[in-house]
Amino acid sequence: MDVLERLRRSVSTTLGAATSFHEELGELLLQRCRLAFGIGFLIGIAVYLFYGIFVEIRPAAETIFTPHVAKIYDLYPLTLGLATLVLLLRSWGTQAVLFIDYVTVSIILLVSLFIAAVYDLNEVPAFAISLALFIHAAIIPVNVGSQAGLAGTATLAYPAAMVVAYLGVPEIRQFWVQNGGVEEFRRMVLEGTFYLAVLGGVSVLITKALYNMRRSLHEARRLGSYVLEKELGRGGMGQVYAAQHALMCRPTAVKVIHAEKELDESAVARFEREVRLSAALTHPNTITIYDYGRTTDNTFYYAMEYLEGLDLQSLVERFGPMCPERVIYVLQQVCGSLGEAHARGVIHRDIKPSNIYLTQQGGIHDFAKVLDFGLAKEIGLDDPGTLTKSGMIFGTPTYFAPESIEGGDKIDGRADIYNLGGVAHWMLTGQPPFKRATALEVILDHVRSEPTKPSEISEIEIPPVLDDIVLKCLAKRPADRFQSAAELCAALASVPLAHPWTVEQAREWWTLHEPEARPSAGEPTSPAEPAVTEPRVDLPRSP
Repeated sequence: MDVLERLRRSVSTTLGAATSFHEELGELLLQRCRLAFGIGFLIGIAVYLFYGIFVEIRPAAETIFTPHVAKIYDLYPLTLGLATLVLLLRSWGTQAVLFIDYVTVSIILLVSLFIAAVYDLNEVPAFAISLALFIHAAIIPVNVGSQAGLAGTATLAYPAAMVVAYLGVPEIRQFWVQNGGVEEFRRMVLEGTFYLAVLGGVSVLITKALYNMRRSLHEARRLGSYVLEKELGRGGMGQVYAAQHALMCRPTAVKVIHAEKELDESAVARFEREVRLSAALTHPNTITIYDYGRTTDNTFYYAMEYLEGLDLQSLVERFGPMCPERVIYVLQQVCGSLGEAHARGVIHRDIKPSNIYLTQQGGIHDFAKVLDFGLAKEIGLDDPGTLTKSGMIFGTPTYFAPESIEGGDKIDGRADIYNLGGVAHWMLTGQPPFKRATALEVILDHVRSEPTKPSEISEIEIPPVLDDIVLKCLAKRPADRFQSAAELCAALASVPLAHPWTVEQAREWWTLHEPEARPSAGEPTSPAEPAVTEPRVDLPRSP
């Protein structure tokens, strides 16, 4: 066995030994409960001894409970000690530990509230309740629902205990009659309930923040050597995060898909195929894939280069149509990427403005990157099994090629040429070739209608030759289009331009528009599954 094979098996073994987030959280929950309740038991014993030896407990009013005050305080260490013993007897499941935790902490809260109702009659037990809730939220890794249950118990039990004590114990009722009457009692109950509700709410927020942080840290650990930093975007195939390689500190974009989201096997298979097809492509204008992995909780991921810039969808929406010189400059780069893919027997099938990204690389601005080969297909091979079910078409309606709609089995690279013609139309005019109210109407236009010349729509002067190139790309019959990306690239190079777009012009444009081009808060700065208004769809073909 060679070194690479041993390394591959070692990595597989490491991933296979990893636990899921919920399993890890369950183990931590059991450990923390044992530790917290054990320490609480020792503190309870110490406090009990302190009050028993040095401080005499004096209730606000003598009642039938006064002789039993010591026994009531005994419930603190007794409850915590019993809970610790139960948890040490065996390794309980997560739900059982959550139940034990809820019962234990609820008893602590109820004892504190009962003491307040029958001894400290005019004092809200805010300190004791906040101590219990905040320590629990900070140490015990429960979910938000469990912490909210404890907060609700503390909030609702206080007025209940106060009212029951007032109605059931004459001495307590007499105390309130002498200290402000019913009005003062009502004020005390409302004020105390409000204080406890606030404390409970804060404890829930603490729990939520810590829970989310634990999950984020877990995902970062499980995604190989990549530390996730923030979400860049999400789409039908998953989410994309900004990340860094833990050792090399290289900025990276990591795309993930979670099987727990009930995605079917075809989505998972398409995701894995995207990695395989994309990683096989080496053209500089194709997004570079660094790494790929899969965790035991069925989280698939791959790491790709992190880009700063804008996709063509966002760029045209923000700055308007592009000049013909720049359009040609960008399209020629895309042709290079598609040319390599087609030569390797791969068609993209989802070329659209949001899948072409303009960035800078090696000091070169307007450097185009073709993204997202998630719908790519190997020419001449039928999709296996569930990857592309018979009678289905894939892509984005605005840029469907007619042959993919009509159900032809001989779809090839010329479908990408058609899509690229639609992208060129968008770049020159700010409008797709066909703009309708519904996706079905757009699809029918792709099959039946002729697109309008870009020069008839755009206010920018467009050379007639470029008009003809765009319309030829958008020809209904594949045979009437450019037959290869190289042929299209040559045609673009032959367009007569007074001043072709240069690297210097690109740099000047980005320098001038940098503040506007910089993504706003929450907007991705690196390729994600674009959150565009028109989603990628899988539609049934007509029989």
